Amino acid sequence: MRRITLLFSGLVILFNVLAHSAENGPGTENEGVYSDSVIFTPSSASAYILKLLEMENLWRESGGEMKYSLIRLTDHYSEPFDSVGGRLSRFKYDDVKLKKVEIIKNDTLPVRWLNEDTFIVDTVPLEKDPYIIQKTIIKREIDSLVLVYRDSIPELMIRVDSMIQETDTVTEIFIDTVFLTSKNVIMHHIVDNEIVPSLFPPDTKKTIQFLPDSIKILVSEKFKAIVANKESPFYIVPGKQMPDSLRHAVETLLAYTFQRDSIPLFINDIEGKRTPYWLNVGDDDMYRFWVKNFKNDSVTLWVGNPSKHELTLILEADVDVSRLDKEPADDIPITVAIPQRSLAKVKPLEVIPVYWKYNLSSALAVNQTYLSNWAKGGENSLSSMLDIRGMAKYTNTAAKTNWTNSGRLTYGNIITEEYGLRTNTDIFELNSQYNKVIKDKMDFSAVFYMKNQIAKGYKYPNDSVVVSKFLNPGTFTIGLGVEYKPFKNTQINFSLLSYKNTFVLDTARINQRTHGIAADKRAKQEMGGQVFLKNSTTILEELTVSNTLRLFSAYNNKPQNIDIDWEINMEKSLGLYFSIKLNLHMIYDDDIRFTVLDENKQPVLIDGKEKKSPKMQFKEFMGLTLSFKF
Repeated sequence: MRRITLLFSGLVILFNVLAHSAENGPGTENEGVYSDSVIFTPSSASAYILKLLEMENLWRESGGEMKYSLIRLTDHYSEPFDSVGGRLSRFKYDDVKLKKVEIIKNDTLPVRWLNEDTFIVDTVPLEKDPYIIQKTIIKREIDSLVLVYRDSIPELMIRVDSMIQETDTVTEIFIDTVFLTSKNVIMHHIVDNEIVPSLFPPDTKKTIQFLPDSIKILVSEKFKAIVANKESPFYIVPGKQMPDSLRHAVETLLAYTFQRDSIPLFINDIEGKRTPYWLNVGDDDMYRFWVKNFKNDSVTLWVGNPSKHELTLILEADVDVSRLDKEPADDIPITVAIPQRSLAKVKPLEVIPVYWKYNLSSALAVNQTYLSNWAKGGENSLSSMLDIRGMAKYTNTAAKTNWTNSGRLTYGNIITEEYGLRTNTDIFELNSQYNKVIKDKMDFSAVFYMKNQIAKGYKYPNDSVVVSKFLNPGTFTIGLGVEYKPFKNTQINFSLLSYKNTFVLDTARINQRTHGIAADKRAKQEMGGQVFLKNSTTILEELTVSNTLRLFSAYNNKPQNIDIDWEINMEKSLGLYFSIKLNLHMIYDDDIRFTVLDENKQPVLIDGKEKKSPKMQFKEFMGLTLSFKF
């Protein structure tokens, strides 16, 4: 609060000083005047001294002691107060002599000549010379009649041949005005012994003059000021009354500091406990202390501080000190009683079960490539992938059942110079699994799995034909079976009775045959068996590897051709939030076929139709990941 009051008072004083100076005009004797009628408050006196300390032109190099003492007074650090006050009190303010003078400030500007009457101020670094060099080659022209008689006169033939081969080169140098304009460099010209355009505004008081070598310009400026004598610590002062005002401010601040100076006093008791007490804090209240002796007897003592060098001690009224008498041990009667004890029945605490557990995590991975003059080729790219996972798990230990629900949204983009913004990852999954314990590591399970995407997909570089979008295609699988848990963080689910449905709702825009669905249908239904394996392990320090493998075989359609969906995640933690993440995803579906290309990257034709076959689909992403868990 004291600092805020001090700052506010200083701003008020500074505003009054500037307003008073504006009324009298610069250079007058009333500038910066504090007459004897002005009454300083401690805060305004401190603000006035701080204002003078900020004026660089006020102080000479020899005035360091005076300036240091004022700083010590305003800051009031560890140096004893009497030392600072003594130096300031002994200073002879009346010996400061002031006089009005004209001060000339000189400065130089470097100059670079472009020609005899054009130059620039050479203060902006240029990475090249501001000239354009143009060379013109001139060949001599020969009269056609001379060429006719060249063969008949040998001497003429030699001379003509030398003239045909002789050329002249004319070199012209121009000022690169476009380059100078891009650098915001102004060209100045000497016209009738004047500089056009001028270096400074017309109303400036600065004068300029070329030095004899013409590579620099001398800039001079005159102004009037009040200067103190060399024996004083001051140089340029704001007004003739400054020494008297300074003395008045110092005296006011010294007197106030003497009254407000506080000393911390620590009162220790017999146990070494320290109680702080400030002397001269301006508080008239009495404070209570408990005083003890070696026998742990205590009395109340009231302590007051009426002035800076006084303490008041008052003993608590009605103090009565009494002690117990010491008696021989033989005279002390001892009564021994055997209490009646019995054990009480204790009811065990009932554990309140927590059935639901929730988890939400998000990860943002970024990968960037920048190439410049790269001989091996390539292009600049910036890719990102957002992975959001959520889980809600119900566990009933008494009923030996659990129900796990999870969802995942993975979406990624890539930006390249050639193709712009494209989608490179789009996965939306929902999982729900119900388990009933059969034995320790064996459960009966019922699973539901749905896989989809959220955005439109294209087969780049062709971005005019949509090949996928939300629920086009969509896949869900329902299965019944058992789950085996041989190790920690490892589950193997066998769903020998499974139903898989792959569907495309918008067959008008999406070609369902691309996703293994017949041309005259919107869905493909399959009965088969599914094996789902999930594992997570830590192989090195903070390096986690997780595998998710899903196998499906259709009983009614080539059961030997197994659909494979295998995803591997490797994550290395770099701290609380950052990690390096590698994602590998492989998919093989015998019903999804791709065009077979020959060595020239052309489709292979069989009976006029493109040959197609299933292929392993592979996707890899690695980047720096920012992860949050809730």
